[in-house]
Amino acid sequence: MGKLEGKKLLLLGERDGVPSPAMESVFKNSGAEMVFSATECFV
Repeated sequence: MGKLEGKKLLLLGERDGVPSPAMESVFKNSGAEMVFSATECFV
């Protein structure tokens, strides 16, 4: 059981930085629930 087990995640990626699909793959097996995931462009 990890530290994120049972937690909910909101992932907000950045187009020129780390996109949300990359973060999703990192947290996929953490036991956390992905509630929202999006990649945005912040200018």
